This record gives sequence, structure tokens and C-alpha cells, in this order.
Amino acid sequence: MWAARTDRGPLNAKDQAALDDWLRGDSRRVGAYARALAVNAHFDRAVALGANFSPADFEATAAPAKPVERRKFMLASGGALAASVAALAGYGLIASRSTIVTAKGDLRRVTLAEGSAITLNTESRIKPRIEEALREVDLVAGEALFDVTRDRKRPFIVHAGYARIRVLGTSFSVRRFDDDSVEVTVLEGLVEVGVAGNRERQLLRVGQRTRLLAGGRFRTERLAPTTLERSIGWRRGLLDLEGMTLDQAAAEYARYSDRRIEIADPTIGAMKVTGVYSTSDPLGFAEAAALSLGIRARPTPDGVRLGRP
Repeated sequence: MWAARTDRGPLNAKDQAALDDWLRGDSRRVGAYARALAVNAHFDRAVALGANFSPADFEATAAPAKPVERRKFMLASGGALAASVAALAGYGLIASRSTIVTAKGDLRRVTLAEGSAITLNTESRIKPRIEEALREVDLVAGEALFDVTRDRKRPFIVHAGYARIRVLGTSFSVRRFDDDSVEVTVLEGLVEVGVAGNRERQLLRVGQRTRLLAGGRFRTERLAPTTLERSIGWRRGLLDLEGMTLDQAAAEYARYSDRRIEIADPTIGAMKVTGVYSTSDPLGFAEAAALSLGIRARPTPDGVRLGRP
């Protein structure tokens, strides 16, 4: 129901609050909601949900969280949703040893021969190896969301640099950073994260995210259901910048667009931003941030520069 209503256009304040309450009722609903969005956009396969999937199976198991403060800038317009759907290209059955790549600003959702679905974010590359007794994918660069079909006899393994992620069947995202760290976020089920050649492992449950740092150190946190949902907003053309500095936000936008956001000085770069924005509109974000923070956005030949008034 919620996925269908979201696909028709932006929710009003009342409906958005009701959706937030429903998501907070059970963290497993986040993954179900994300998958249903993909189904409605005709980019998912029924197998990704599993044969026995039913929204009625989700019963609240956790106490409701405190109401989330409404964000000042929620630029999730219907146009942004339509743009993200248009950019999600290349759906189809992928051979066992294909190399799959996305360019800057593009998304691509593919289905492997054994039924699992993978959504690649901007500037990403994967190399699947699917055989009779093997299900492995190398995340060579970038970020991907994995919806893995359950197969107890063939675990699904993702290699991302020195990280090794192992599941039987679930939904999770993996991102590689420029500093060689790897981030894993679990939307459904259980995910085992470890370091190749090292016995140390971490078992992550739904709603948990870990950052695997250099040297094999883990930095793990639990995400609120609404934060978990926003963490994969990129598959709908949305970028969650909540709590980031302007420097960090500019770096995020550089992943999606060649339109540069320049920061005039370090004190401005350290200012915090809030909200969810369109991945395809860095200039719109810069103007909104300038208005909110009392600074000025000046156009440049290749983007925008944020500085003092």
C-alpha cells in the first residue's frame, strides 16, 4: 500500500507521518518497503521477495521510537522520483561472469541467473561469479544493494577489497570508500562480515551498519528505521545528507554530478546540513543550504561556490 502511494507522488505531511510510524513499528518493514518500491517501478522480480512474502507477516516487536523531527528541506519531489526511475536502466538476466558498470549519475538494476537482484549506484562496478556450487560477487568499486535469494546449500559471498560478506539470503548494501574502508548496512536478515584471511567476524542483524576500517577494525552502529530507509534513498534518486558537513555533502554530490560545489573556506565547510535532496540537483542543494545557513551561493562556470555574504 505505502509503496503504491509513494510511487503516485510525494506524500502529504499526514501520510508521511503515518509511513514513518509504520516503519518504526518493525525494522524489517524497511527492507520490505524498499523492495516493494522496486516492484512497483517494474525493476524487481517476484523471486527477490521470496515465495512466502506477505506484509501481514510483519508483527511489531520493538517499542515505537520517539517521533522524528521533521526536516527543513525534504526535496523529494515527484519529478525527482521520476528521474530516478528513468535512470534505473539495464534490467535483465545477467550471465554468470559478466562485468557490470555504471557511469557517474547512473543507476542500474540487474538480476543474476540464480535469481538474486543487484542495484548499482553511481560509478560502480561488480563482477559476478555464479556457478553450480558458487555464488560470489566482487564489488570492485562504488556501492550496490543486494537482494539475495535464499539458498542454504550455496551461501552468497560479496568481496569488497579486504572485506568478505557472507549471507544465505537477505537484503543489504555495501559501499567502498576512497580510503579502502567498506560499509555494510543490513535491511533484512543476517549478514556475516569479516576480513579475508582473518578469523574475526561480525554478525549483523537488520538495522545495523558497520564500517570495516583499515587493519580489520569494526565500527558498528544501529540505525533508526527511518534512517535505514534513507540510507538506500539513492535508488530513488535521493541523497540523505543529515548531519553531514558542507565539505562532506560536496564530496557526496561529486559522486553523482560533474557540477562542482566549491567551499570558500574551512569554517564554511565545517557547517552542518540537514535533509534529503535530489542526487541530480547539486545546485538546488547548494542554494537551499546557503539560505538555511546564512551564506551565499554564487554560480561558477562548472557549478556553484559557497561563501560569506
